[in-house]
Amino acid sequence: SSKIKGFLFPPYKEKGALLTVICALASNELEVRKLVEEQKSKAVTSEKVLAMDMYGHPTGIRSIALSSDDNHACTVSKSILKVWNVASRSCIRSIAPTLEENQSKKKSSTLYGLCVVFLPGNTHLVLGTREGHLLVVDIASGDVVFEEEDAHEGAIWCVDVRNPNPQQQNVTLVTGSADKSVKFWDLQAHQDEESGAVHPMVVHTRTLKMTDDVVAVRYSHSHDPSKRMVFVSTLDSNIKVFFDDTLKFFLNLYGHKLPALALDASDDDTILASGGADKSIKIWGLDFGDTHRTLHGHGDSITDLRFVKKTHYFFTTSKDGTVRYWDGDRFDQILLLNGHSAEVNSLAVSRTGAFVLTGGMDRQVRIWERTRDMVFPQEEKERALEKVFDKIDRDEGGSAAILRRSRGDNDEDDEQAEDMEKADEPQSEAAVKRSILSVASGDRIMECIERADQELKESAAFKKSQPGKSRTPNLFLLGMEPAPYVLWALRSVKTAELEQSLLILPLSHIERLVYYIIVLLRKGQGVELCSKVAIFLVKTHQNQLIANRTLNTPLRELKRLVKLRLFESRNVVGFNLAAMKAISKFAAEQKNANFVSDQPQEDIWAELGFGSDVAAALQGDGRKRTKR
Repeated sequence: SSKIKGFLFPPYKEKGALLTVICALASNELEVRKLVEEQKSKAVTSEKVLAMDMYGHPTGIRSIALSSDDNHACTVSKSILKVWNVASRSCIRSIAPTLEENQSKKKSSTLYGLCVVFLPGNTHLVLGTREGHLLVVDIASGDVVFEEEDAHEGAIWCVDVRNPNPQQQNVTLVTGSADKSVKFWDLQAHQDEESGAVHPMVVHTRTLKMTDDVVAVRYSHSHDPSKRMVFVSTLDSNIKVFFDDTLKFFLNLYGHKLPALALDASDDDTILASGGADKSIKIWGLDFGDTHRTLHGHGDSITDLRFVKKTHYFFTTSKDGTVRYWDGDRFDQILLLNGHSAEVNSLAVSRTGAFVLTGGMDRQVRIWERTRDMVFPQEEKERALEKVFDKIDRDEGGSAAILRRSRGDNDEDDEQAEDMEKADEPQSEAAVKRSILSVASGDRIMECIERADQELKESAAFKKSQPGKSRTPNLFLLGMEPAPYVLWALRSVKTAELEQSLLILPLSHIERLVYYIIVLLRKGQGVELCSKVAIFLVKTHQNQLIANRTLNTPLRELKRLVKLRLFESRNVVGFNLAAMKAISKFAAEQKNANFVSDQPQEDIWAELGFGSDVAAALQGDGRKRTKR
């Protein structure tokens, strides 16, 4: 009945069977089958002896809904719908949704559920399917009591319910589909002709046509009919806001690079949060439609987003397998929850925020409960960054391995070389552990090098197309030439973080940086900093630079320029020191020309290592004047 993931031959055989085999299926089932040989035709056939099914879903979970009293939860997968008791963590109902016309057939075709929601009263469910049908399911009996066939011409991706209020007693549903439409449905009572039982039914009332496929749709939480809004996310990466009573267009929220797959509004309808396939979360103000902040943290598409009631805190799930807890006022991540082994598709938050349900493609339903432990967001950030850096260090083999690779001593095949390296391993190592500032500085240097390269290409193309004309300075380079712009980037890095930042650069960027250092040294700009960077890069990446034959000539030129500029700088420093000594001597002579002091003159050059000639001369001059 499903794909076989594994099999086993038991040590026993069934009666009259040639062979017995136990098969593990992809649908979370175990089947025991026996091979039987027919007497007449001598053909071998298989017969099912036993089947064992688990509580869980056979395929990935697509949607989760929670009842208003937080007692029951409903999960939907490819062809099955399960109702759970939250307190006991047990499955109380398993339903395979089918249409009434298919139930009379021997081989009924089940429907692919995509979204589900509890109706007020928590006795019935509304299920939206990929085939475009809308079903009303009775939880007690597990039957489909009403079906709206072809409610949409495409897959129904989302469904939401507007709860009744004192002004409006009727219950309204809204559905969004791939057929570029949003439909509104009223809930009415329907009496079954056979049993006479009264069940709810949905009646189509209004349709809102969109320009693209509808990905997500949600109601706002306002009880005022004139202020209640409908949020619609479409495939063109826009979010449109309409008034519920008149369907009048109100706001168009744009900023996502890819479609927003999930959205939700806070209880006070002041902010709207949306998560998209571009891995970003945007928080919007519903007064003017402005973007308050864009949050990043997930490593893949964001699949669901829900606010905690009466707060501005919200949860998000993603295809990266994580659940994250955010603060919508401070724009910070509070918690990172790991546990799922595959992408997480949906979540449901309790009315008090005491627990959260999540489900994903690993066929798990996880319950996250709130504890009394204090959480400090800054510590969580630091802990997450430490994990990232530790993982990078483990992948690279630690700082000692980085130094050995930089020296070219990592001969892994020779066991003797490894033993010698371990014995001669230095007790103190270079500080190559990355920090937040060094990573940010390294990224900034790489970005500046790329901008400088792009400016060189554009400048060369401009000279070819328009010879003799001057090009407007590039504002991205602060009006500077490429080489001085790279020097400005190096100067913007703190001295303590410079070496760690240079270790982050890949070899391709190091080659370009060597080129710009040569250009700067030829012009005599930033001699001290350029020499320091060049010596560090050559010392760290010596083997890689020597192995690259294209760098032989630039390295020779770099060596000549560094020696030349450092020799010139040394001469300038020596000349300036000599001038300062002469000026100091002249100033002392002028000061003591008409002043006689009994105290001996101090040698101001003794600490600098220039001898005591000046002090001796001054002391002798003072004695002569005293005798006179």
